[in-house]
Formats: sequence, C-alpha cells, structure tokens
Amino acid sequence: MKRRFILITLCALSAVPSPAQTPVSAADLEYATQVALAQGVLALKQFAEKDPQGWIIPPIQKMSITGYKDVMRKYRMVEKEVPVYEYKEIVVLVPGASPSDAPTKQVRQQPTKQIGTRKESYFQWDPTGPLEKIDKQPIWEQSGDTSWHFTLIGDSAMALSALRSAGVPEGDPVMQRMMENLFGYLDTYGPPDQTWNLAWLTVVMAKTEGTVAAQWTAKLASRLLDGQITDGPALGLWGTMSVHTRLLSVLMRDYLAADAELAKRVAKHKEQPTKAKQALVDEAEVVRNRLKKYADSWSPFLLRFAKVEFPLVWQDRMTDIVYILGSPDYFYNQRSADMESTWAGLHALSVCAEMKRLPKESLRPVIPPALSATRAAHAEVSTLNAKTVPPETALAVLARAANALAALLPEGGAWTECNFHQPVTDFDAFSSSVAVPADPASFPPLASPVTITSATQGIAALDSIGRAVGMDRLAKFLPKFAAGLQGRATTQQDWIKTMWPQSAPRPQPLKPEMYLHFLAAARPLLNDASQSTNADALTHLLILGGDADGGWGTGAQRAYVSSSSRERQKVMEKLPGQYWAAWNLNSVVDMHKAHVSHYNVVPSIFNSSPGSPYATAIAVHYLASRLKDPAASLQPMLTDPALPELRKGINALLLGTPKPPTAATPQ
Repeated sequence: MKRRFILITLCALSAVPSPAQTPVSAADLEYATQVALAQGVLALKQFAEKDPQGWIIPPIQKMSITGYKDVMRKYRMVEKEVPVYEYKEIVVLVPGASPSDAPTKQVRQQPTKQIGTRKESYFQWDPTGPLEKIDKQPIWEQSGDTSWHFTLIGDSAMALSALRSAGVPEGDPVMQRMMENLFGYLDTYGPPDQTWNLAWLTVVMAKTEGTVAAQWTAKLASRLLDGQITDGPALGLWGTMSVHTRLLSVLMRDYLAADAELAKRVAKHKEQPTKAKQALVDEAEVVRNRLKKYADSWSPFLLRFAKVEFPLVWQDRMTDIVYILGSPDYFYNQRSADMESTWAGLHALSVCAEMKRLPKESLRPVIPPALSATRAAHAEVSTLNAKTVPPETALAVLARAANALAALLPEGGAWTECNFHQPVTDFDAFSSSVAVPADPASFPPLASPVTITSATQGIAALDSIGRAVGMDRLAKFLPKFAAGLQGRATTQQDWIKTMWPQSAPRPQPLKPEMYLHFLAAARPLLNDASQSTNADALTHLLILGGDADGGWGTGAQRAYVSSSSRERQKVMEKLPGQYWAAWNLNSVVDMHKAHVSHYNVVPSIFNSSPGSPYATAIAVHYLASRLKDPAASLQPMLTDPALPELRKGINALLLGTPKPPTAATPQ
C-alpha cells in the first residue's frame, strides 16, 4: 500500500492565521473536519449510552436502576448496500499542545475512492415484524416527574438526524434505541404542536424505512402543511405552533355542542330520575368523551381554554406524571410567525419530497358515527370534512411560502427575522369559552433585525421550496434567490470578522443562539455556484469553537425562545395587562389583547435543557455537510483510540503557533 507523508511542522503552522487572513490548506481543513466530526459523533453516542432509555437528548427526569427484566421485542431483518472504499496510510505529524512540545507522529487510514458495495444486514425494530428477540433490560424507577420542554423531542430527533448525516449505520444500537424512543413518543402523545418538533420528527420519519415510518411521515407532514399561516401580514409563514385554527375551531364547536347536550340531559335526569333518562345521559357522555378524544388527538391544547399557555399535565399514565409545556401563543385569538419556524417547516417538507413521501394534501380527522349509530340524532357527530375545512395542498402551501419569502426580502439586503404577531378570528364565535375576539390595536409591531441566522435561514427556506417543486418552477424567484445569496454572503462575512478579528489570536466563543445558523447552513444550496465563499472560514470557526471533551456547548443551556417570542417579550413586558408574570389565573392579564407568558418567552428552568448535545448535534450536521462522503472516514476514526489526541491536535493545526516577537533593532 502506498504511503503518503504529510509533514506538519511548527514552522509551517506559524503561517496559519485566522480565517480573516490566510486560511489553512484544503487538505488540512478536510482532515480537521473528519476528526472533529468523528469526535462529535462519539460524544452524541455517549450521551445516548449514558441515558437510561437511550435518548440523545432526554426529557427532564430522575431515574435509578432497581433490577433487570426480559422483554420480548419484534424485529425484521433489513438489508442495505454499504459502500466499500480503498484506503491508504497517511503519516501525520501533529503539533503538541504548546510550542515546546515535540510533534507526534500518527498513522491514519485515508479513504481514496469507493471501489464497490457490500450488503449489510441488521435487525430493525418493527412492532409488526416477523422476528422476535428477548432483550435483557434494566428496570428504571422514576424518582420524580417527567417534563417535556418546548423542543426536547425535536432536539433529540435532530440529533438522530445528525448521526445519519455523518454516516452512522442504521443497525447501530444507538440508532435502534432512538428510533424506538421516537416511535414510542408518537404512539403515546401523538404529533406535537410545535413547528420545531414536528419538523425534525418529520425529517427522521421521512428517512426511515418501513410502513410505520411512512404513515407517521404523512401525519407529521400533514400537520406542517396545516400549520402555515394563511392570512394577515404573516401569510405564507409558520410560527412556533403549527396548528390549523379553522380546523381546531370546528373540533371545539363539536365538543362544546356535545358537552352542552350532556349538561341538558343531566339536568333533566336530576329533575325526574328514570332509567330511560339515565340511558340518555350515558349515551350523551359517550358522544362527548369520544369528541374530546378526537379533539385531543389533533391537539392536546385545544380544550384547555384559559390554561392553554400553562403546562399540560398528562394524566393517561398510571406510573408517573408527565408535564408538557403549554402553547407559546394564546392561539384562540392570536399567533406569531418568524423565519426560524418557517425555515424548519420548509426544510422538513423538502426532505419529504426528496424521499418521495410528501403528501399531496393535508389529512383531515376521520370521525366515525356515534356508537349508537341507529339513532338518527347521533348518526353523525361532526360536520368536519373536506368540504367544511378543505385540506391544504402541498403545492399551494409551497407557493404561498415562496411568494411570502420573495416579498419579505429587502431590496439589496438579506432576510430579516420576519417577526410577526397578529390576531386570529376563527374562534370568535366561542366568546363564552375563550377570550375572543382580540383587540387589533393591542398588537405592537415587532422588531425584525437582520442576523447571520435569519439571512442563512431565509435563503435555505427558498432553496427548500425549490428542492420540493423543482428549481425550474421557481424561475420568477431566481433574482430574489441571487439577491438572498449575496445578502447571506455579506452578513456571514461581517459576522466572521466580528467573531475573529485579525488582531485576535483565536475566535470568540460560540454562544448557544449562534448554532442555529450552522444548522441552516448545513445543506448546500442547489443554485449556489460558490458554495465555499465563506464555508471554509465557518468550518474553521466551528471546529475551534468545540470543547475539550470533543463536543460543543458544554456548560451552556438550550432554551428555545424563538425570535418572535423574544421580540414580543421586549415590547410587552411593561405593557399593563399584556404580560403573564407567572402561571396564575389571578394575574391581571387582558386575554383579549396581544399578550405573552413570561415562562414561555424567556429562558428559565421551565424551558431549558443541557446545551451540549444540542450544539454538538448541530456541529455534526454542519461538519458532515462539508465532506463529500463523511461515512468513508467515520468508522476508522471512531475505532481509533487516539481520536481524543487527534482532536486536540487539530486545534493547534487550525490556530497555528504565534511567531516569536521580533527582537528590537539596536539604535
């Protein structure tokens, strides 16, 4: 086997300054990316291996092992073509941690080209599979309540997607357990209402083989299609909550009508109790409960009324109490929108299209007739169907989004955060149950600055539409696409200069809110002929922003507060009657006005989780996108015991060693 020698000396490193100056060589940056990616993947897998249930990013809970049990699980054998590569040995001289340390010689395997494929078989969990295995599993005892913060399930799905993008095999135990967890979550709680959670669960299910995953993809993508705002200034965008307010209003109408009928029959039975009247009460109660079940399955927040912004206590479990944070919007009379949510929704829909799983139109609840279908009065318990609430077609949704993005791009600039907050009128007929209508005058305009994240998400959102429908169908938007590209490039360049001034020896630390930019930048754009304009510098910055343990964001907290929520908090915090200071119905808040709940729009113990797995997953997404074939080098590096040392070495490689100060010339 041929051996190539790369001699990385300390003298050579002294010529490698910050990205704002002369960048490192392409070969060195590729090698650094491979090492950092492998270490990030290892960190994510370790998070999952340490969690009792195998979550990469788990719910907030405390558990301890009390024993072990045998569990019968169903599987099916899946066969997949895996690429086979030709490798060559490369000797690398990695600099020491300080200039006085001698370089260390290391030999590594470098993939050169793919020479074929091989078939790899693995067990895939499938509740309807033909194969059975007995797993010995620990018995965990929960010593506290479980809390699903706003985006924990979406974050964990995003982390699984990161492992896939890096090339981790589907048969890997971490991948298997995570897929079981995600299926279990959906089976237990149903589709979430938050756009972020829906989007990343959709991405994962769209790329998972099997009928069950395909069915979930259709349901989740349908909710995203329904979640687009179809009126007002935010027309064509998504907000933090992906709900179809008109559809929900019909479900609420049906439930309230059934509840009123039950109350009427109970009153008659109390006046003069008879077996016949009791039977009518029982029948009405069955109808009411069935309608509640259907309403809850479409949105567990719909029938919460005044407490819709408060945490939801999940009461269908017998063993523990589960809290799910409430709606950031009082969606009965108001909702918000922003670029963060819009990009997430469009990204997920484009992945569905790529995997041939994008539904033509959104689904509608199928509510069967009442149990006593022979009674004419109860033969039909709902008027909800495709005529009363027509489904949203995928093409119409994508067209609205494209027009909105084009209209919102400033002339000669980059996309802003596109923060909006506007009234909802679909529930105005239910004034006896919820605070409606909203006072339009109570909605102050929200600031929408241009940030590196918004500029990158905006162009990525338009690109996602092109991926879903074909770039040829976006011909009239290509000038906007080109302008958005230039706006993103300029914004990124300004950010890079701020993060790493030429006078600074190393870049500034990355803050948690900066990682979303890297996630949006992780997928190369279809119509971008200059993909590497700023990509190398961003890769350089991201790798150096990693932590000593091989991950990113160690010690930070991940608190999902969208830009529209943040701006709403800023303008309403001091407005009388428009700010929930606490989850307390006795607070003086005018629900008819635009308002926000403190614990839903600011980082707190109620909506925060460890930031390292979140940041590491985003870093893995981005670094994998920078390699032509990340899987080719991943497995050899993951099994290399020297990986932690290699990771330390690439920091020195990318930073370089400062030149010694020049001696003063004698006068």
